[in-house]
Amino acid sequence: MAEEMTSKTDVTFDTGSNTRSENLPVQVTSIRLNKDNYLSWSAALEIGITSHGRLPYITGEKPAPSKTDPGWATWALEDSQVKVWIISSVSSYIQPLILRKLTSYDMWTVLARMYGHKKRVLRTYQIKRNIYSLKQGDLSVASFYAALKTKWEELDYHVNDDWNCGSDHELYWQKEWMDRTFIFLGGLRDEFESIRSQILNCDETPGIEEVYARVESEEQHCQVMHIDSSHGSSPSAFVSPAPGTGQRPIRRCSHCNKLGHSVDFCWDLHPEKRLTRGRPPSGRRGPPVPDTSSPSVEKPKLSSDQIKELQAYISRLSTTKEEASTSEEAQLAQALVATSDQGNPLLGDWVVDSGATHHMTGNPKMFQEYKLSSGQQHVSMADGSSIS
Repeated sequence: MAEEMTSKTDVTFDTGSNTRSENLPVQVTSIRLNKDNYLSWSAALEIGITSHGRLPYITGEKPAPSKTDPGWATWALEDSQVKVWIISSVSSYIQPLILRKLTSYDMWTVLARMYGHKKRVLRTYQIKRNIYSLKQGDLSVASFYAALKTKWEELDYHVNDDWNCGSDHELYWQKEWMDRTFIFLGGLRDEFESIRSQILNCDETPGIEEVYARVESEEQHCQVMHIDSSHGSSPSAFVSPAPGTGQRPIRRCSHCNKLGHSVDFCWDLHPEKRLTRGRPPSGRRGPPVPDTSSPSVEKPKLSSDQIKELQAYISRLSTTKEEASTSEEAQLAQALVATSDQGNPLLGDWVVDSGATHHMTGNPKMFQEYKLSSGQQHVSMADGSSIS
C-alpha cells in the first residue's frame, strides 16, 4: 500500500475563512521499523514529524475534536497526513497491524507498546555485552566512535532514569561517561598507545568528546606521516656528512642499519650479490671463494730496477724537510711497491677492507674495466682537499 503512493501529495483543506495548500512528502524518514530498530526509527520519525509541525498529533496533545467542531476537517486532514508518514516508515509485515487505527496517536502508541518496551533486562544485557566486546579492528576512529555512540544511546533508552535526588543523578552520569571514555580508549588499536597514555596520565580525564577529537587528530597525523614516508626516502637511508666537507652522504642500510650500502645491496636480503661486489662484508673474513668461470687476473709486476728507483725516491722524501708535504706521494709509491711480486703476506687471495669509499692506483691492470673521468667528479683526501 505504502509502496504504491507517489513521492509527493498535494493536500488542500479549508480552515473556515482561510484556504491553504501544502506540498507534503509521503515519507519523512528513510528508516523502516522492524523488530530491532525501534529506538533509531522513533527518533528519526519524531524529527521528521516535528519538522512539519505535526508532533502534537502523536503525543496526544492535539486530540480529535468533535465532528461538529468547525476545525474537525482540518484536524482530520493533518492527522491523516501523519498516519501516512507512520505507515510508509514501517516494514510491510507491520503495516497490517496499524492500518485500522483511527488516529495517528493510536498508531504511535501501539507501535511503542509492541517494539519500544523500556527496561527490558535481556535487551539491556545484550547491549552492554556488545559494548564491552566492541573493538576498533579495521574501523576508522570515527566509525568506531559512532558504533559505540549508537550502542550507548540505545542503552540509555532502556535504563531506568527515575531519580529522586538530582545530585545523585549528576554523579551517576559523571561516572558513566568516565567509564565510556575508558571503553573507547581500551577498544583502540595498539598504534594509539601513545595518545592513550597521554590522556590517561592527565590529572583530570577530559570529556569523551575531547578524547575523541584528540585520538582522531592523532589518526590523521599518522596517516599523513605514512603517506610522506611511502613517497619519499627512508629517514635512515642516508647519513649526512659534516657540513662543509663536500662529501656525498654515506649510505646506511634501512634493514641491517650498517653503513656503506643501501637496502638494495644488503647481503642479508640479497646474498647473490655477495660475489659481485668483490669483497666479503665489512669486518668479516671467510675462506676465499674460488672462481672457476673466469681466468684469474695476473698480478702486476715491477722490475728490480723500478723497485730500487722507488725505494730511493722514498728515501729522499723522508730525509728532505722541504718536501715533507709530499708524504702522500710516498704512500702511493709504497702502495706500488706492495703490488709488486716481492710477496706480501697480507695480500694473496684476500682483499683488504680499509673501509674507504674511494681507492686509487697507478696501475690500470688492477681494474677489470674502467673509463676516463669526466673531470667533474672529485675525490676527498685525508687533509680535506680534493682532486678530480
